[in-house]
Amino acid sequence: MNKVWKLLVLCLYAIILLACSDDSSDPSKAYLTDGAACGTEDEGRYLWIEERKIYSLCNEGAWKHFSVPEHHPGFNPCQFNFGASWQAAHEEESFYKGLDYISVWLGDNSFYNVFEERMVETCISIQATPMIYAYVIAEFGKDHDMEDCDMAAKKEKKSLCEHGANLIREYFADSIMDRYQKYVTGMSDQLNLWSIDTTTYEPIWMIEPDFYQYSQTASEQSAEYNGVAQIDGGIPDSMMGVYFKQIVDTIHAHLPAAKIAIDISPWISDKDPQGLEKWFSNFDMNDVDYVSTSGGRTLANSDRIKSSNKATWADVYKITGKPILADAGYDAGGKGTGHAKLWDEVSNIEARAKDGVIGVMQMDADAEYASRTYYIRSNLNIEYPWCKSK
Repeated sequence: MNKVWKLLVLCLYAIILLACSDDSSDPSKAYLTDGAACGTEDEGRYLWIEERKIYSLCNEGAWKHFSVPEHHPGFNPCQFNFGASWQAAHEEESFYKGLDYISVWLGDNSFYNVFEERMVETCISIQATPMIYAYVIAEFGKDHDMEDCDMAAKKEKKSLCEHGANLIREYFADSIMDRYQKYVTGMSDQLNLWSIDTTTYEPIWMIEPDFYQYSQTASEQSAEYNGVAQIDGGIPDSMMGVYFKQIVDTIHAHLPAAKIAIDISPWISDKDPQGLEKWFSNFDMNDVDYVSTSGGRTLANSDRIKSSNKATWADVYKITGKPILADAGYDAGGKGTGHAKLWDEVSNIEARAKDGVIGVMQMDADAEYASRTYYIRSNLNIEYPWCKSK
């Protein structure tokens, strides 16, 4: 009988401990109770009740619970999309799960390698869309002792703003296009191994960030502003459109449903307000699905893409008629500058969406980014004009 009594006492003690450890009895966890009071220091703050499903928001002095709508990852032009760069520092799926796309810079190898393969494999596994920064010309130039225009002097190397045009003249038809051929067939072969229909799969290829810098107009503009010009002159603008077409055709030969983005280069309009319109007239925009930024210093809280340039988000959408892909979180030379928090603010995203922006890629995303996007999405009120009839 004593053993039974001792057992009952132990059970009662355990029940008391569980009751006392209930989170709802802890004043510091009042957010767990819908309607509980919260202080002014917590106003506007949110905390997860159930990760990526239910959160509690301190609103007007009380914690209020909200459910997060179900989200299906993958790039969708009828929603605002959140992406992050593929980094060797965090290749685990949990870092990216829930994001719509993962990006990788391609070009610094002569073949499609395991780094890109792991990125695409992760995309397939978590249903995100692969996004390729096809930086092939510039990376090929670096193999020939050249550097990006804003990095050449620092590294005491030849500048792509002086030697890039001749690099294209000499190597585009064979070496540069050979790299594109190897990259796109490498991705296509990988998708086939995963039994994915390459005729319908829609990765996004962002063609040649800074492509404009090799052109005749860019060379003349650079000479006037910086005293730096392409040796033997820039490539005629119309010919740049021909090169672009060859790249696109090579991609579509193996991935016919791939989406194509053309770089904005917002500094084009510094010399001529109609500079952007003149530049894009050299390209068959029927081959283009999106326009994209590069450089990582885009402004989420301004109508201008970059503070030092005249081009606005709305200008670019009006001129091209194409949705815009923004990026953030890095500086000259691709150096990470930390998570760009302004691109997490609902009011900023809604303002940029009205200008035609449909996604942002964080180069230096923080560990909570994928989780935080669920909260951000649940508070966005966006309707894109090209989706109203859908």
